[in-house]
Amino acid sequence: MTVLFSLTFQFLFAQKKQSADWKLAVQTWTFHKYSLLETIHKADTLGLKNLEVYPGQKVGGDIPGSFTYTLTSEERARVNELLRVKGIKVIAIGVIDKYYYNAENLEKYFAFAADMQIPFITAEPEWQDLDEFNRLAIKYKVKVALHCHPKPASHYWHPDSTLKAMQGRSHIGAWPDLGHWARNGVNVVEGLKKMKGKLWGMHYKDIREFDNVNATDTIFGKGVCDLPAVMRQMKKQGFKGVVTMEYEVHEEDNMADLRECILFYEKQRKLLK
Repeated sequence: MTVLFSLTFQFLFAQKKQSADWKLAVQTWTFHKYSLLETIHKADTLGLKNLEVYPGQKVGGDIPGSFTYTLTSEERARVNELLRVKGIKVIAIGVIDKYYYNAENLEKYFAFAADMQIPFITAEPEWQDLDEFNRLAIKYKVKVALHCHPKPASHYWHPDSTLKAMQGRSHIGAWPDLGHWARNGVNVVEGLKKMKGKLWGMHYKDIREFDNVNATDTIFGKGVCDLPAVMRQMKKQGFKGVVTMEYEVHEEDNMADLRECILFYEKQRKLLK
């Protein structure tokens, strides 16, 4: 009986640990029609405890401005208190690309992330800025994870370019967008294989049509991304990172769709065990 109890405990502990290794989050662009404060409420309603916040999102309420380095110390403290009350963490800020950063403000993003205890910046640096991103990541102890938008606008639209950018840069890893990979004609499972060892997170989504940059999002499991195969590859790699849901349709009212997406994700997680 003692041996059986011990084995059962070990199994349950391992299952709990595996679940904790994969942090389910939502990219707040999903709720870009709403403020960050409204988004926190929506995430709480969905049972989500992690956010990837885009830096242009308005904070809301009586806190002026957006969720970025321009927030005062008092405003930052108030946002953190709201997050604490809900038991929600901002696990990443991004995507920081050429539309957001420049030589004058780049370090401010890292200082802000460090101050807010945000472990990741998702980004699409210009090629010539990769070493500076890596330097600041080391200085502030905030990792940089490379995202990918559709071609031709993004340097990182193909996994090979992400792989090249990470080489020799200890604090730069991968945070691919599965939907954009598929829009770019990339086999998402093969792409993930190339990220092995530096796959820190991803934008987890499904789309309606392969190799079409204008393809729209769809509910998980109803598109072309083969998400069950994606999750099997994640398990095979021993993935320990962030699974950020991003859903860019029905933006005015997407909660029912997101609940369906979460149910799909949780079902697939159980099938892996």
